[in-house]
Amino acid sequence: MESVYDYYKELKKIYNFDNDYAETAIWGHDIFREKDDDFFISQAEKYGIEISYIEKKSPLLLHGKIAAEYLKEKYSVNSEIYEAVYYHTSGYKFDNDTGKIMLICDALERTRDFEGVEYLREKSFKGINIAYKLIVKNKIEYALKKQLFILPETVEAYNNYISKI
Repeated sequence: MESVYDYYKELKKIYNFDNDYAETAIWGHDIFREKDDDFFISQAEKYGIEISYIEKKSPLLLHGKIAAEYLKEKYSVNSEIYEAVYYHTSGYKFDNDTGKIMLICDALERTRDFEGVEYLREKSFKGINIAYKLIVKNKIEYALKKQLFILPETVEAYNNYISKI
């Protein structure tokens, strides 16, 4: 989580924003990341999270949703923080920058090493919206290339962004 926060600080210097909601989301987004599949399934059931076929095949995908529910229950986080944490792995049709910043920082933090990461980092320093769109697009392209599942929320996030152009 610290490397995600460090990337947030880099963006903060460029954009001169002070987004307490994004900072809270960053510190809470991966609190359950290291748990096992049984934990993810049991906690999703506890919180009434509908588990999709894709999430049954890869329960780790539930970690953000579970973290969001936990933060809402324990700390009464607002909807902006909740959405940012809930959808940080998939993307979402965010109507604020908090979720976009969360996803960007998580995807591009300095320990990430994948083809195209430097290009995406460069774009993140030029604009939050364009970086967000390119990261969501990259998630889809990567999944297609590796023959992985594509989360419906990721497709919806991309389509939502395209529809606004």
